[in-house]
Amino acid sequence: MKLPYFKRLWDVIDATITLYGGLDEDGGVETVGSWTGKVNLSEKVRRVQDGNGQWIALSGVLHIEGDVLPGVQFDNGEVVIDGVSRRIISYSRPRNPDGSVNHTRIEMA
Repeated sequence: MKLPYFKRLWDVIDATITLYGGLDEDGGVETVGSWTGKVNLSEKVRRVQDGNGQWIALSGVLHIEGDVLPGVQFDNGEVVIDGVSRRIISYSRPRNPDGSVNHTRIEMA
């Protein structure tokens, strides 16, 4: 059984997501994937505390139907919306009762 996701009603904002995962052989950031498409953007500002005890102001949350990049684990990344780049703070992939990914949720600063 799959839970509904009303893509044509919610996903109306164009976004480009670039995901980074660790360091490459030259010591730079390794790009593990990139995705471009329509997303659901909620721009509610709130503060959360990270693992180091520092307070971070979140600038918004993205919801994207399905798994953005299946099987890719990433440390951080960036989202570009309307020419503005935002840093990815955390992500989650809520699942359907059958085990498939319903949508991807990305929190940005």
